[in-house]
Amino acid sequence: MAVIAEHGKSSRQNVKIESNGKIGVTKSDSESAPNPIQRQLSNALTIPEFFAHKNIFVTGGTGFLGTVLIEALLDTHPDIGTIYVLVRGKRNQDPNERINRLLQKPIFQKYNEKTLAKVVPVVGELTEPNFGFPSELLQELIERVNVIYHSAATIRFNTHLRTAIFTNLTGTMRTIELAKQLKQLSAYIYCSTAFCNSNNRGLITEDVYKSQFDPYEMMKMAENEEAWVDFTQQKCKSYLKDHPNTYTFTKNLSENLLMAEMAGLPAAIVRPSIVYGTLEHPMKGWVGNANSGHLGFLAGFVKGIFRTMCGSASAIIDIIPCDYVINSSLVMGWYVGTRNIKEPEIIHCTSGEVNPLNLSQFCDIINDSVERHPPNSFVWKPSTKLRNGWRYYLFFYLFHLLPAMIFYIPEKLFGIGMPQHTAYEYMRVFQNGTKAFDYFLDKDFRYSMKNALRISALIHESDRKRYNFDASRCDWSEFIDRCLIGIRRFYFKESAVTTQWHRNYWKVFNFLYYAGFVAIFAILYFVLTPFLGFTVGFTVALFVWAFLVWL
Repeated sequence: MAVIAEHGKSSRQNVKIESNGKIGVTKSDSESAPNPIQRQLSNALTIPEFFAHKNIFVTGGTGFLGTVLIEALLDTHPDIGTIYVLVRGKRNQDPNERINRLLQKPIFQKYNEKTLAKVVPVVGELTEPNFGFPSELLQELIERVNVIYHSAATIRFNTHLRTAIFTNLTGTMRTIELAKQLKQLSAYIYCSTAFCNSNNRGLITEDVYKSQFDPYEMMKMAENEEAWVDFTQQKCKSYLKDHPNTYTFTKNLSENLLMAEMAGLPAAIVRPSIVYGTLEHPMKGWVGNANSGHLGFLAGFVKGIFRTMCGSASAIIDIIPCDYVINSSLVMGWYVGTRNIKEPEIIHCTSGEVNPLNLSQFCDIINDSVERHPPNSFVWKPSTKLRNGWRYYLFFYLFHLLPAMIFYIPEKLFGIGMPQHTAYEYMRVFQNGTKAFDYFLDKDFRYSMKNALRISALIHESDRKRYNFDASRCDWSEFIDRCLIGIRRFYFKESAVTTQWHRNYWKVFNFLYYAGFVAIFAILYFVLTPFLGFTVGFTVALFVWAFLVWL
């Protein structure tokens, strides 16, 4: 098991807690106690120039964001150095084969073998000291690596607290330890989340908010077996306090850890909101495996399986294209690598303040998009509507869970429906995911982009279009179109081209959709009138039918 040493005693002396609960670094401490770690300050004017000949260490490289990050790094400059990708050692799975499979994805097709050979897997465990690397490999990394991108995390909201601490907090500590050993550190970029301060209300600024518990003590607690004996849900809540889940709680702890450990070093924190597919780069509508985050909802929606959402119509759904998150990460690498900074820079990669999209608009856009770009097949006509309270739960059980149970047999017999799992299994995942997202879709969260826009304005003119991450001009309708087509193409392995056949298929199901309402009324009428008579039976049937249509 990983062992947490005494870290940050000297660096924590530079941290001050302001009256508003935000964390900063005292000017006198940061100036009088310069960090002894060597760093490589670049004078590159452009982002490609900065990444030329740089060697990169990446965690989380096999995930959705990490995969797009690796591609973007390869795209920065032909002379980029080695990209070391941390991969877990798995039984009967060769790490080189895992990376080879990753590099066979469509987004890497434009690269030749020589370029792809720059992506090198390094087998290690995120939470172990020095990742459990052999001494020779560790020394190679210390000598060669210039930039660290840390995006590995457990993103499940309901992960056990101990697991979340190990992965999100201790894992971050390990990357910091490596950064401090590097002989020529140029930049350290941490991928956090805009939701890490979701225990606050109003405008969330680009500052680190003081955690309610000491991150060092929490890491020690994770290693103490006795602390987890009879660790009930109630005990967990006593630690989370106002945080909605273990994910946001440990992400906030990690940011506090970063502020304590990386003062005076070229570090940055990037906070994305709800990450969707790509808008432009490396290709339009890349969605990976589309089974994580809110993309999983879109995948089920496209097939007519997920047909409702819960939340306030006016609530902002803060979505952001994946390539904007990656662009902001590359920009921050360049920014902190070309300047002397006193404390880690923090930016939000969000859209709510510059191009707000509410839930009502979101539902209208995806309904319109799927009608224009229907998939090859679907279980029922894709359409979604906002519902809340008992209306939502009644609809879910009547029109989601019950049909999924009935659909189970033909799914197994004829192999129809969604890949990998049955509709019933997806419904359970959808229900759990909805509960997790409800918190964020029913609160007034706003994310300042003052620092992000300031840094964006400093980008060289030649880089501004390619590395844009300002969502103010993003056309959400066009973006959703690309995501839905991407789900068809990359997840369901269907054609990206919408043909007349697709439109005719939609028309057939649209007819069946409305014919279903007629059938429901007919069934109610013929069931009720023999017992209640024509007048009463017709009236009751009409009332029940109208209620179901409204529902």
